[in-house]
Amino acid sequence: MLSPLGLNVKDTWAALVLGKSGVAKIDHFDASAFATQICGTVKGFSCDHVVSIKDQKKMDLFIQYGMVATDEALHDSGLNISESNAHRVGVCVGSGIGGLPLIQKNHRALLEGGPRKISPFFYSGDHY
Repeated sequence: MLSPLGLNVKDTWAALVLGKSGVAKIDHFDASAFATQICGTVKGFSCDHVVSIKDQKKMDLFIQYGMVATDEALHDSGLNISESNAHRVGVCVGSGIGGLPLIQKNHRALLEGGPRKISPFFYSGDHY
């Protein structure tokens, strides 16, 4: 689990129990033209222990999040995958990214008309 409250289940749960918020002022890009100035982002993230620097450059951030969360889940589960049981192991992955035509349409609207021409449900600072 990666969240604005922590980089793993233990830290996220501890922050939840203490009533902490992962929402903060946007600081990873200039959001001054946007109506919303806050967001919940994953802070202090690194996937160097799971994905090579070379491969990271080829991946969107959400894929890196998935790789690290998968690595943590495997370690937490105690599951030992070997040649003898690998055929019995599977993964189901879901992503709420939306379709590429919508991304392209909204990107064009952002470039041509600015942030007021796109839906806040589409925008993610990780992609700009």
